[in-house]
Amino acid sequence: MFFGLAFGLVLVLPYRLACAQKFYDVAPAFEYRNRSFFLDGKPFRFIGGSIHYFRIHPMLWEDRLMRVRSMGINTIQFYIPWNYHETEKGKYNFVGSRDVVRFIKLAAKNGLKVLLRLGPYVCGEWENGGLPWWLLLYKDLKMRTSDPRYTNEVKKWFDKLLPILLPYLHRNGGPILMAQVENEYGSFSECDHNYTEFLRNLVKLYFGPDVLQYTTDGPSKDLITCGSVNGTLTTIDFGPSSNETVDKYFSIQRSFAPDVPLVNSEYYAGWFTLWGQQKQSFPSTSEVMNTIFHMHEIGASFAFYMLHGGTNFGFWNGAEDVGPVITSYDYAAPLTEYGDTTPLYIAIRNWISGLKDWSWPPKSLPLPIPKIEVKGEELYYFGSFDQYARAAKLDRRCRSSVYPLSFEQIRHPYGYVIYSTTLESVGTNLTIPLLKDFGFVFMNSIYQGVFVNKFKDVSKNSILLRNATSGSSLSIVVENQGRQTYETINDYKGILSNVTLDGKVLKNWLMCGINLKYIYEWIFGTHNLEGSRRLFKKTPQKNASEKKVGPGIFFGTFTVPYAADTFFDATGWHKGMILINGVNLGRYWPSIGPQVTLYTPAPVLQYTNNIVLIELQKPNSKCYEGNCSVDFLDHPIFRYLDD
Repeated sequence: MFFGLAFGLVLVLPYRLACAQKFYDVAPAFEYRNRSFFLDGKPFRFIGGSIHYFRIHPMLWEDRLMRVRSMGINTIQFYIPWNYHETEKGKYNFVGSRDVVRFIKLAAKNGLKVLLRLGPYVCGEWENGGLPWWLLLYKDLKMRTSDPRYTNEVKKWFDKLLPILLPYLHRNGGPILMAQVENEYGSFSECDHNYTEFLRNLVKLYFGPDVLQYTTDGPSKDLITCGSVNGTLTTIDFGPSSNETVDKYFSIQRSFAPDVPLVNSEYYAGWFTLWGQQKQSFPSTSEVMNTIFHMHEIGASFAFYMLHGGTNFGFWNGAEDVGPVITSYDYAAPLTEYGDTTPLYIAIRNWISGLKDWSWPPKSLPLPIPKIEVKGEELYYFGSFDQYARAAKLDRRCRSSVYPLSFEQIRHPYGYVIYSTTLESVGTNLTIPLLKDFGFVFMNSIYQGVFVNKFKDVSKNSILLRNATSGSSLSIVVENQGRQTYETINDYKGILSNVTLDGKVLKNWLMCGINLKYIYEWIFGTHNLEGSRRLFKKTPQKNASEKKVGPGIFFGTFTVPYAADTFFDATGWHKGMILINGVNLGRYWPSIGPQVTLYTPAPVLQYTNNIVLIELQKPNSKCYEGNCSVDFLDHPIFRYLDD
């Protein structure tokens, strides 16, 4: 990058035994007794919080950890999402943005202790709660239970993950103090203690009996009854509350575990945001701080959720029952999505500065990363979704079936799939009883309307086609908006029922997953695939007024004079996603809001930058005026009704 920006069973079992012989005879270095933690024999408590390596560009990991440590924080906490490291069954990835060991080492370098949240379910408003999509290939699988098909896959994952983490336990000279099993399991309806005890035993097998394991649940007896696990530390989570309420919550924790330290593992200073959310309110700085004062006064340890939220890059956002989580995961955290300090950050830092018994005083504040504005960068129309499907078919990247197949069945887990067929008769009423999540309908490349499975209180499973004739090409671009992250369900995506036209079932479907890497290489790479040669026979055109283009694929380039953060301004566009230099910045949907801009981290940029943009509904109106372009701003934009 031109800027130089500073930013096996047979094998495994003997390894476990060797570790046991070498380490387990040594007295634990981190423990609790008499309601207090002890680190190397000295009283210890943590003031920490969550920061997710998978929501931060890896070249900015150390920058963010330095900013966290500069607050006076001594501990970080983070999930390890299984689906981020095993996107395909049996193929593990621990490099680049998935190099969790590097993140742990950077934490240690900056004087931070680590609380690991191993899952395998993590929630975190993350796609499928962190569980791999390919688990859905098991018919009627019961995730987060003792279903042997599920626990077998969990064991394979932990057999891979835990030996990687073992050298970084505090006992072995690393920063890891504790490991959480599952996540808020008390909120899950199954309440399967055989499953959670299986997880506890598996972690103990690798980490040894002296490493503290913990659970986190809401502060109610019912939740902790299902979520707590014998032999682990029971902790709770809650947000700003009155002193009386805080005392009540901790008394519930103590009723289950009288001798444990008081711990709030997720102290909520903010919350996540959904697409289409019209209002958002967060606790005031004084409300957040008042609860901090009281928790500290009564001897509790606590961890913010979040200290730094980051970004749901790519297609990694999760969804709630009423709709998907936005691309930004700012969470109203003390550090913004792009790493700037907030009034809450300053308040926490000032408070910690005044603590007399605190061994991790704040450090000097790092300078903010500069931000840049670039406007009027031209885009060109590459092709329609129909053109893409025809080209992809030539390159054998599609599946054919009499009836529609799901995303999972065609092994295309995320993003978009184009479902295409040819009409054999005239018709008007197109109906799909079950499609997840959105289906954008085109006939002869002309946009017809959209199917909606469920968004807020809106569902739509039929539309009226205009001028449909025998031989017309029908395409439905289906978007997976993120699998449900909470109260785990088997959240299949795609067209999940028959498609009918005036009651007649449509057959003979071609299904082509939209491969963003494939598109990027078509446009900017050297691939000479048959599909791309055919598609490029027509010279890409600037969107002049005489060429009124519809939804589809756009591309362009722009330059920046120096390394800086910026924000893609989606104003005027409707719904889609954007790649810059091959990095998927995430989804945009300004027509529904509240997020309008997408954070573009400085390490993504070069001097000359390539753009690929997928627009599902309607291009920017500028494209009809001979000036199809995009802007990048030096600040983010969110629009709420009360703004």
